[in-house]
Amino acid sequence: MRKSANKSILFICKVVKSSTKILVGLCLLFLLVKDLSGLAGVPLARKKRNQVRCNPPLGRVMSKGDKRFEVRSLVCDGDKLEVLNEGKIKFLCFSTGKIIDLSSGVVSSDKCKKPYLTDSVCRIDSRNFCPRTRKGGGTENNEPIIIYPYHIPTLKPRPEVVWTPVTGATSYKVRFDCHEFSWERDINQTRLAYPLEEKALPSGRTCQIVVFAYKNDNLTNADQSVVLLLSEEEIKRIVDAIDQISKLNLPPDEAALDMDAVFIARNLFDETLEKLNNVVTRDTRNPTIYRVLGDRYFQAGLLDQAKPQYLKALELLKTINNPTELKKIQEGLEVIDYYNQLPTSR
Repeated sequence: MRKSANKSILFICKVVKSSTKILVGLCLLFLLVKDLSGLAGVPLARKKRNQVRCNPPLGRVMSKGDKRFEVRSLVCDGDKLEVLNEGKIKFLCFSTGKIIDLSSGVVSSDKCKKPYLTDSVCRIDSRNFCPRTRKGGGTENNEPIIIYPYHIPTLKPRPEVVWTPVTGATSYKVRFDCHEFSWERDINQTRLAYPLEEKALPSGRTCQIVVFAYKNDNLTNADQSVVLLLSEEEIKRIVDAIDQISKLNLPPDEAALDMDAVFIARNLFDETLEKLNNVVTRDTRNPTIYRVLGDRYFQAGLLDQAKPQYLKALELLKTINNPTELKKIQEGLEVIDYYNQLPTSR
């Protein structure tokens, strides 16, 4: 019935076409209004961040049940949910990295309160706390610097250890000291896989990592760090959130950014850098991926690895009008230049 009515209207429009442009405009406007009214009940489907007006979006709808938003849709601060049958839907908060239950009503930022920002990591928006060293930078290194694990918490019970080479070093010793056990290994490389024959990290406990550098069996210098395997309950929550994101079958860029929200809320740099780099190896053209990757390298203290990511994001933005993203990239480059001018002694 609708198709036949539209055909009739189109026929009338063709008839009046030669008489006046005003009537043609009215005909086309009538058709547009009819089409929009037919789409009024169709839920919004905003899978990609460039499909929403807000930057950044508040979160993503993770389950069915809302009248206005399809599963996978991004939601902005101030959007209204209309959950069917007075039920609830699953919603991923990007600021907290947690999946919560929401019912009908306006979705505001207080539903996804940002966690308190501590000085445990470098922050792009602050120059008050950051290590005065560029991990991995420089040509003359007199001490080993542990660069992996990137940060204290981890999901890996047997994390690999990676450190910067020491000029002239002939060997290294790696030691793990945990409350229940300790072990050490001699090696002539700058990375060590966690030995399978040794006990895994205890859940919820902190262990110390020490890397010693030797020149002809003489100890020259050392570096130490700590690592914490999260509790089994917390690991389960994180793995469950990542699994739910994976099941949405989002575009790879979007999935990586959603997973980054889950990981970075808990300072899990190892995991989020791995996910973001996987997308980069696919030669993505999304500047946000490179900018976020630059942010994470910077926050992990790897300034020399952060700058190329910002520059790549800046290059990709030349063909895209995104002033918000451009501002974030420029801020990242400015803060890197600031730290590069400071002394690099630890």
